[in-house]
Amino acid sequence: MEQTTLLHKVLKLWFRQKSDGGLEAKLGYRFKDPELLAHALVHRSFLTGTDMPYASNNERLEFLGDSVLNMLTTEYLYKAYPDDPEGELSKRKSAIVSGHACAQSSKEWSLSEYVKVGKAEEKLGGRGKESILADAYEAVLGAVYLDGGLEEVRAILNKFHFPRVQEIISAEDFANHKSELLEYLQGKLRTVPEYIVVDESGPEHQKVFTVEVHVDGRVYGRGQGGNKKKAEQEASRVSLEMLLAEAAKAEADGSASSPTDKAAAPKPKKQKQRHVGLP
Repeated sequence: MEQTTLLHKVLKLWFRQKSDGGLEAKLGYRFKDPELLAHALVHRSFLTGTDMPYASNNERLEFLGDSVLNMLTTEYLYKAYPDDPEGELSKRKSAIVSGHACAQSSKEWSLSEYVKVGKAEEKLGGRGKESILADAYEAVLGAVYLDGGLEEVRAILNKFHFPRVQEIISAEDFANHKSELLEYLQGKLRTVPEYIVVDESGPEHQKVFTVEVHVDGRVYGRGQGGNKKKAEQEASRVSLEMLLAEAAKAEADGSASSPTDKAAAPKPKKQKQRHVGLP
């Protein structure tokens, strides 16, 4: 407990020296307990090589903030789209609470300037990673909830997140890439994609899934996400881009070969779970 308190004191001092309350000014919220905000900015890599407890990172606050964001987003959509059926509301919600949307909103606060990551992660550009920024964004929301309650979080979302709803659920962000890929493959190549989970990492409440799309034995795309559906959507998007690029090149070259030529197919990598992909 003493180690945790010491960490928070060090972070609080760094936070004050670094920002002079700048992040709080950007949020439009002044913390009664600044240690909560300092805690929300600690990525687990920052604790590598220290004796600090694992719980000193921001993952518990991120877990809380994720739930608060989901609840307030559900409420917002219920009121903003009174004629939408449950299915449409669910799709909108998935886009609005996605890691991509959270990372984009975090830029309003210049959050990458405040997140604390380990030296190795820093060298890898971790401070600007979408997943790290998204988690820190949700952790800050969790910290605000504990410090000031639900209304303060709602005020922040109304200012920074919800005004971007139309942008977030634009054609690009709101697209069903799995359906688009399936339609293309069935229409052009008379085949279907196969989705293979090749990796699953992270703690139970913060899993990261990596999925590959295989078309006739060839790997066409890879995607990551907080659940299998999100990873499959990203892998589908990458795969469709690859297929369209190959088709355009084949047309330009006058080639009659199929982009799914099995002779060119590399051997699949580590395979854990597979299924033929229907949306």
